[in-house]
Amino acid sequence: MKTDLYTKIILTIIAIALTANLIKGSITPAMADSKHYVSVPLNADGSMNVNIIKSSGPLDVKINDVDYYAFRHVEPLKVKVQ
Repeated sequence: MKTDLYTKIILTIIAIALTANLIKGSITPAMADSKHYVSVPLNADGSMNVNIIKSSGPLDVKINDVDYYAFRHVEPLKVKVQ
């Protein structure tokens, strides 16, 4: 009789914990990574290939719109227009 009561109590605690975990997971958004930057593949000489599909004039690049933390741990890229 005591084994049956003990088993019911333990299974109830496990069920409550799993339900709480499910509810917490649906409320809190999942974050895959806490990093604020990404790695960009570079060529062996440190250059990067970029293809611009359509451009009818000069491109307006607004670096101030990029988050400060995006460039926190990286070295600046050297740009050469060909």
